[in-house]
Amino acid sequence: MRAFLAIPLPGKLSQELAAVGRGIAGLRAQKAGTIHLTLRFLGEVEDPEPVAAAAAEVAARHAPFDVSLVGVGAFPDVRRPRVVWVGLGEGAGPAAALAKDIDDAVAALGFPREDRPWSAHITLGRFRDRPRKPPPFDPRREFGRCRADRIVLFRSVLTPEGALHEAFRDLSLLGGT
Repeated sequence: MRAFLAIPLPGKLSQELAAVGRGIAGLRAQKAGTIHLTLRFLGEVEDPEPVAAAAAEVAARHAPFDVSLVGVGAFPDVRRPRVVWVGLGEGAGPAAALAKDIDDAVAALGFPREDRPWSAHITLGRFRDRPRKPPPFDPRREFGRCRADRIVLFRSVLTPEGALHEAFRDLSLLGGT
């Protein structure tokens, strides 16, 4: 199965972010309910059970934390946007520590380490073609807060309408309790 580990966002916040994505001309926006903070993309996984077990061990060591969503930006940059994202304010440090521990755990299972450093962001959507005129980006726009209290091992199925995400294993962050 094609898989990734992520922190899901609550419904209302996911709906608001999906609406922001739909409001950007030419952007293939994420659908509400699929918006999440990716901790580690895994690609094809033959047996998800060892990944789920490793993620459970990591989740047991990390306490829940608050996240604030702030700013709209783009990869590779705002002048040449391909991916539009919302950044993390509060909670970026604990999220990065969680992502590092997840990366270490799946590397121990034989998954290659990421080429690029992990970036605390939530993808709103992707441009199929680069826009002639980049949309306005607001690095200070605030979207609200949520509690990061679990990680999910998702199965991702690619369809012509976009990826469908199905929770394979839902793991509570338990550390510090």
